[in-house]
This record gives sequence, structure tokens and C-alpha cells, in this order.
Amino acid sequence: MIESVKLRRQCMLDFYSHYEHLCELQGSLPLKAVKANVTHDAVDLIVDHIKATDWAPLLNALRHSKTLTSIGIRSLHQHSLEEPGLYKR
Repeated sequence: MIESVKLRRQCMLDFYSHYEHLCELQGSLPLKAVKANVTHDAVDLIVDHIKATDWAPLLNALRHSKTLTSIGIRSLHQHSLEEPGLYKR
């Protein structure tokens, strides 16, 4: 079997390994927040401090994963309604 196909199939079954591989291809390091919050079938992330460049490998790994049954994406950031530029609805 072609090595790249074998790697791709293996990565579909292991989200974090695939995420690490995609980060390596991009030349970046995997986020500690991802590793700390992933189990064999779920990932639960607080995304307030994820940079724009870190989203590509994360989203691609999520897209290709065949084993995750739960994906939690949360933000703890709260806008104040008194901040300039924000409109009340």
C-alpha cells in the first residue's frame, strides 16, 4: 500500500495524530489546549486564544476524523454592551 494512503487511513482513526501531522506539515506546533482536551472520541475546546494560523490544521483534522462523536467549541469572551461600536438589539 502507498505510504501516504496508509498514513491518511490511520489518521482518520486517530484525531490527535492527524492533527499533529497537519501541524508538522504547516511548520507549527500542536496547541497544548487541544491535547489537554481530547479523548478517544471527543474534543472540547475553549477557542479564545487560538490564532488564525492555528485554525487550518485543527479544522482539517476535525473534518477528516471518523472517530469523534462529540466536538465542543466554546468561548469565554463576553462583550460589554457599553463598549463603543456595539449595538444593542
